[in-house]
Amino acid sequence: MQSLAVFYGTNDWHYYLSQGLPLLLTTALPFAVMGVWSSLRLRSAGSAVPARFSMAGMLIFVIFALSCISHKEVRFIYPLLPVLHVLAAKPVSDTFFQQKSSSSNSSPSFMWLLVLLGIANASLAAYSSLFHQSGVIDVTDHLRHTYEQTFLHSPRPVDMTVGFLMPCHSTPWRSHLIYASIKAWALGCEPPVHLNSSERLNYTDEADRFYSSPEGFLETDITHGKGWPEYLIFFEERESMLQGILNDSYREDWRVFNSHVHDDWRRKGDIIVWHRRNFP
Repeated sequence: MQSLAVFYGTNDWHYYLSQGLPLLLTTALPFAVMGVWSSLRLRSAGSAVPARFSMAGMLIFVIFALSCISHKEVRFIYPLLPVLHVLAAKPVSDTFFQQKSSSSNSSPSFMWLLVLLGIANASLAAYSSLFHQSGVIDVTDHLRHTYEQTFLHSPRPVDMTVGFLMPCHSTPWRSHLIYASIKAWALGCEPPVHLNSSERLNYTDEADRFYSSPEGFLETDITHGKGWPEYLIFFEERESMLQGILNDSYREDWRVFNSHVHDDWRRKGDIIVWHRRNFP
């Protein structure tokens, strides 16, 4: 056990309770909590173990086990979402539909609340699917289309070189850059499996070195390493710094919106594509 996952970040023990589940469930969170609580109380109703009790117990066990691991991500609890929705279904039904059928004179406020919750969920789904962090997909599509229009039908075989100065795993990468002739590289963040425990204490990956000392990284790893590509892609947060170093070598070729807000300061702002001046 080398605990290499901690190189991708560590979180507080309550991350799944305070951030993971609220992000996953949004407006269904209070109903899921009520569903889990009511399901746990079913065990005392008889000798047989109700299915809802088993599902609630499984949820608590899995979240507790994952909370014991230092590195946490919301995607780790995605498989729990169907079970959470099943347990939330009865509280939703009891709150909105049983209330309505129990009395013909009941207030319509509960149904209006249901409509508002539906609108809130639909709005969040639309924004997160169509706008939030859309630039990381758009930029890879743009580069692929640029290759198809400029390089693909060239009389002689020509490679397109692309460099991503971004935190690792920022784009969908080869699922969109489908052509082998698009020679692309990105900042790596591979875990140091080749180092012993004492050597790992001072280990920093490419992305960390770039953001901690950008000028030194560009000199050692790009100028004397990877080589300068024809296209350079980065987040707006790095624009002013790179302009001071590379303004004579590159010009802005394309820019696309990515997100209004982001919890990672390195990924803030638009995504910018620079093209190398006088590239052969």
